[in-house]
Amino acid sequence: MLSEVNNEVAHRYFKAYETGDIEAVMKFLDSSYILHPGGAGEPMNYEARKLDEMVFFSAFSNIEAVVEDQIAEGDEVMNRITMHCSHTGEYQSIAATGKRVDITYIDIVRIKGGKIVEGGLSLT
Repeated sequence: MLSEVNNEVAHRYFKAYETGDIEAVMKFLDSSYILHPGGAGEPMNYEARKLDEMVFFSAFSNIEAVVEDQIAEGDEVMNRITMHCSHTGEYQSIAATGKRVDITYIDIVRIKGGKIVEGGLSLT
């Protein structure tokens, strides 16, 4: 069933963050990928998202990605994610604290042909 396959793709995508390898994460995104961030953020294409993820990986390490909830319908998968990570580098002008932090957010992805082509996220 398509929704089960897409659930698995999304789950593996979030687990790829645990590798700390930007390429392991980006291989799940289609080259036409577009992200619609929550709030007033401007949409990001594949290259902008890669740069954003590079900033994330330079600031956070020892990542554990927990898929708290996941609901799929057709080509869309809604995910509630908690990233447990260590704040080991500067992020948004905040110096590294060395502390363990939890980042919880909702991420809705649209998947075609096994690749994520569109996403939208909102911090909770």
